[in-house]
Amino acid sequence: MIIFDKNEKLGYYNVGSDRYYSKPLALIEGTRRNIHPEWKFNHDSFGKFNWQVEPSATLRELYKQRAQQLRNKYDYLKLEFSGGGDSTTVLYSFVNNGIHLDEVIFRYPAAAEKNVSADPYNTKAENTLSEWEYAAKPILQWLATNHPKVKITMHDYTENLVAAPAQDESWVFRTREYFQPGWIYKHDIRGLSDHLQVMDSGKTFCTIYGIDKPKMCIRDNNWYLYFIDIMANTANPEVGEYQGNLFNEYFYWSPDMPEILAKQCHIIMKWFELPQNKYLQFLVRWPNYSWSQRTTYEQIIKPLIYPDYDPTTFQVAKPTNNFYNEMDTWFYVNCQQTEYYNVWKAGLEYLVSHIDSKYFNYELGKPVGLIGFLSDFYKIGPATGLNKV
Repeated sequence: MIIFDKNEKLGYYNVGSDRYYSKPLALIEGTRRNIHPEWKFNHDSFGKFNWQVEPSATLRELYKQRAQQLRNKYDYLKLEFSGGGDSTTVLYSFVNNGIHLDEVIFRYPAAAEKNVSADPYNTKAENTLSEWEYAAKPILQWLATNHPKVKITMHDYTENLVAAPAQDESWVFRTREYFQPGWIYKHDIRGLSDHLQVMDSGKTFCTIYGIDKPKMCIRDNNWYLYFIDIMANTANPEVGEYQGNLFNEYFYWSPDMPEILAKQCHIIMKWFELPQNKYLQFLVRWPNYSWSQRTTYEQIIKPLIYPDYDPTTFQVAKPTNNFYNEMDTWFYVNCQQTEYYNVWKAGLEYLVSHIDSKYFNYELGKPVGLIGFLSDFYKIGPATGLNKV
């Protein structure tokens, strides 16, 4: 039996009068009852916040306040680290301000990396494993030297996959959104004995995720902030027997400190409103279905909102779909002859057969992931650019 994390701050779905903390379950039930699910993401608290006023504090000050807020709230803090701008800025928000962070963990399928070579000049999503060598490793080496009290964990989650592979298609309910072959092992609450010891001691154990850069757009000649469930569904939905002392927190997308998002949005808006940058406002037009334009937007804003992160750090492109994610090239290359490959495929087929086809994204007629659900839109300010969108 799966015991779900009923943390409203991470979002939930309403199907009629019923609430679901699992997207697959919500879509299956919505299909069965012919009711379109509604995604709710801190709509009450965000709706009451005045997004049109820019906080006076600097971003560094706000990041420090958020780190201290989490430190004061939980006994044990673990950061999910990738070496990218989101998680690296979270790391710096702790250690550069003398705020103790208990653990930094990097997830890596080392046992399955055979035939998937590291290449510093290949930034395609298929080369994701190279982010360890060229992005995460140098920062963690710096961390070990300068902040030795922070525990650094390298988690080879393929070891968990081999030790206790999924038996049937029900594995799809152990994730909110990501149906990649290694995902449920990557964030399994029972995956590491050290973590179990902390939770068994009764301490409050918090996993911090660097979710995410603000989603902004221009519609009706105004700037808006919005949220999408695909990113908000990153955290592990399971708490198991550790309900009550196992928690997930999004560092940026939190109603506990919306000032961070407000500050980021105003900085981004002012940059795009500069005379020399107004021509780039097409990158945030609404609606925008261009993967390349959204990617360019994120590359532009990283130096604006992550002042201590080196934007030249190696990073591969974002994957283009969920079911057959390019980041899992290691799995498609090395694991096709395994029983777990068949179980993984069976899980995808289960979703396709139990969820209405309108809830899938397609490539060449093939379902490749679930559609995204959007939050309310929160006005930041007027758009005065030359390109009215």
